[in-house]
Amino acid sequence: MDPIFTFILLLLNLSGTFTKYIYIDDKMDWHRAQSYCQQNYTDLAPVSTEKDVNKIQELSSNVNHHIWIGLVRDSSGSGNWMWSGGGAVSRDFWAEHQPDNCQGNEDGGCVLNNTWYDAALWYQTTFFCYSAEVVTEEKTWEEALEYCRQHHKHLASVASETETLLIQRELSKHNTTEHVWIGLRFLPGNWLWVDGQEMDYEAWGQGGKPICPQPKMKCGALQVTGANKGAWEAHDCEERLHFVCY
Repeated sequence: MDPIFTFILLLLNLSGTFTKYIYIDDKMDWHRAQSYCQQNYTDLAPVSTEKDVNKIQELSSNVNHHIWIGLVRDSSGSGNWMWSGGGAVSRDFWAEHQPDNCQGNEDGGCVLNNTWYDAALWYQTTFFCYSAEVVTEEKTWEEALEYCRQHHKHLASVASETETLLIQRELSKHNTTEHVWIGLRFLPGNWLWVDGQEMDYEAWGQGGKPICPQPKMKCGALQVTGANKGAWEAHDCEERLHFVCY
């Protein structure tokens, strides 16, 4: 068996260690929490998949109160729910009879026991931040993966439009290569995230998803500039690029 393939399978088995979330055990209102996350990390946390829900529950298993996430009602008056980092909510995990807006000003979203609740933005509670780290060292895909696991948690997955926007925000703070490595890899049969994240969201470039890429073109990168900014592309795994960890 290909040793790189074996190495990646091992990482997949260990993927339970990943987290892009930082729990902040200080109580703030929603707007102060958002400012704190933007100043110290990337933004308040978006929640895109069931894996995200489970990770937040794992990280807050000893917490018995509501916790802010980046969920906020659209201020335009539409009543739709958005993420503070940008983008609409693509999948929701509301508790039964939520959101109820029972006080008429419950425009923020929080989480308790795997489910969401609406709350007034002035409510003081703890919160989750989302953290993406841009590394401006040129490495092969495998070297980038090893670096992220040694110095952070993992090579970043991109689970939603919102996470794309948040990662682009971090990339705009740096001078990077035109493409950056993300944790996207082709293994026999399909593309997947090496942290075990679901492939519910896809953002392939104009060429579409490569169904059967060439042997060297089995690593995924995100385009930083140009018309296809934010799109995914297959690249030679030995190419040396900057990359994004969390």
